[in-house]
Amino acid sequence: MLTLDQILDGLNVDVKPFALCEARGDGQLDLGTRDYATMHYVLAGAGVFRVCGWPDILARAGTVLISPPASKETLCASRVAECEALVCAPLDPQWRLHQCGSGTNGVIVACCEIAASYRGIDGIFGYLQEPLVTHLHEHSGLESALEQILNEIAAPKEGSYSLIRTLMQQCMIHILRQYGNVDHSPLAWMAAAQDDRLWHAVEQILTRPEEPHSLESLAQTAHMSRSSFAGHFKTSYGKGPIELLKQVRLGRAARMLAMTDLSIKSVTRRIGYTSRSYFSRAFHEFYGLSPADYRLSKK
Repeated sequence: MLTLDQILDGLNVDVKPFALCEARGDGQLDLGTRDYATMHYVLAGAGVFRVCGWPDILARAGTVLISPPASKETLCASRVAECEALVCAPLDPQWRLHQCGSGTNGVIVACCEIAASYRGIDGIFGYLQEPLVTHLHEHSGLESALEQILNEIAAPKEGSYSLIRTLMQQCMIHILRQYGNVDHSPLAWMAAAQDDRLWHAVEQILTRPEEPHSLESLAQTAHMSRSSFAGHFKTSYGKGPIELLKQVRLGRAARMLAMTDLSIKSVTRRIGYTSRSYFSRAFHEFYGLSPADYRLSKK
């Protein structure tokens, strides 16, 4: 399995803060749907992130959420946790301020774009299939970093933007430390990028899951025999290529069910399945709900 040091050796991350978001009272702030992965860093207060297609995510000071591209996100304030307002000087023009609601309770979040490359492959977090979550207060040494970010946002001065970006990058290392050595983690597929032959096949699965892939066709993409490809893939990734394909297809289906009004028949076709009944059985096995019940649970 890929180790953290191997990931960091090939990973180049640039974190670009772009917004400060504040929800108070009963307010629900729409964080939008973006074409790139985003990091949300909770600076103060408490609340909930709602990412369509996934269970609610607790947001408290020190929580970091990395969301996959095309994820509809909402920030809601906790009704019981008090939150002092940030008294900010004029923000750097690169920041935008979004606020909703009023009251002593609230949650304040710094939002950032993640531009990352891995072994020369740009937009690597664009392949992320599920949110990554960590709580930085559980990691020693990051309390001071959080406090410093808060101070720099509250009183911006020359160099604040660059300093905040550097501190955010430290957060990324702690997130990767949490996930880097965990079997079947959301980042485990990066192991395949260590082998150029495997990466070509993984890229096909991640970017074109609706195509009629098979073990034979993916092995051909990797320019390997079927048995050699299957063995190398499972050693690197921890599961077989068809298992990964199924996971990616069902993840895409879940997001379609949560975010669109497409019929289940259309969703079935758009993820590469020809049989609605087969899709429904596979979806129920993976998520514990039928596609129709899953959609209702996200309303």
